[in-house]
Amino acid sequence: MHYDIEADWQLLNTCNYRCDYCFFPGEVLGEKTVRYGTPDEWADAFSATGLTFLLHLTGGEPSAYPDFVDLCAALTRHHFISLNSNLTQASLGDFARRINPARVSVINAGLHPDERTRRRGLEIFNRNLALLHEAGFSIFVSVVATPQVLEAADEVARQVTVPGLVPVPKLLRGSYRGRQYPDAYDAVEREAFRAMSRRARSAYGDWRAARSEPPTIDPFADDDFLAGTPTFRGKTCAAGSRFVRIEPRGDVFRCGLDTTLQGNILARTFAPLAGLSPCNSEYCFYFCRKYTDLKYTGPTFTTPLPTVPSFVPPHLLKRVGSALQRVLRR
Repeated sequence: MHYDIEADWQLLNTCNYRCDYCFFPGEVLGEKTVRYGTPDEWADAFSATGLTFLLHLTGGEPSAYPDFVDLCAALTRHHFISLNSNLTQASLGDFARRINPARVSVINAGLHPDERTRRRGLEIFNRNLALLHEAGFSIFVSVVATPQVLEAADEVARQVTVPGLVPVPKLLRGSYRGRQYPDAYDAVEREAFRAMSRRARSAYGDWRAARSEPPTIDPFADDDFLAGTPTFRGKTCAAGSRFVRIEPRGDVFRCGLDTTLQGNILARTFAPLAGLSPCNSEYCFYFCRKYTDLKYTGPTFTTPLPTVPSFVPPHLLKRVGSALQRVLRR
């Protein structure tokens, strides 16, 4: 996989789930999805930059986007994608049939146990998980590590029925049920978190070793941050040149709370920054950690994807306001 720039693309706000730890309020998650371009218009606009993108599709629930598979098919003609998904949408069957796994860096499958139970969604999740896994997509399961998840860690793990795939605990950050995390984790919860992390690193060991680049969202070492997430402000960073954030309309920003517009993809006015510059913002620490690492700050990065399926057995700043600011700190 050879690409010039990675983008965290918030494709939409809409989501069919209402997880109580979600950073978006219900009225935002319930917004009607707006398409600002056709699949070909988006793909052509990205290609018009002259750059090859790794586009991390997130939301909301990206697979609920109208023409989602057509969009992915158009994008992956010349670019690569990664994906956050709750694996509930029927579009994923078509995705598995039509999209080349070699053009998909990774799929982060969010488990969300409470919503699965409320919506009887566990069977659908495992069916789509198995379908994508068997089609050769690089995929792992993650779960936001609420106290309830940590208390029932073994039961949560049993909810995933695809051999070789176990839930990777994802650090709970920000306000949840009146307490601030990760500070609010108690000693028992921290040890349960560490145990889940160890189990996940073991289960996905071969898959991680086969990659020369971490997943776009990489929670495998979240147990390192139980005492607090790091700050990157002032560190030399490739955001703006090797990484950008894209909002649903196509507006491009350096990252998180940096509101300096770098142009718009659909208007074909985007221009990357010339090089490295100090971090002046806050964002998802997965991206911050990656793009302050000299390994990933060069003009182009090439990473080989596995030549076999990853787990073959043996085997809205302006619109969302404070809610988006919370996600940008996650």
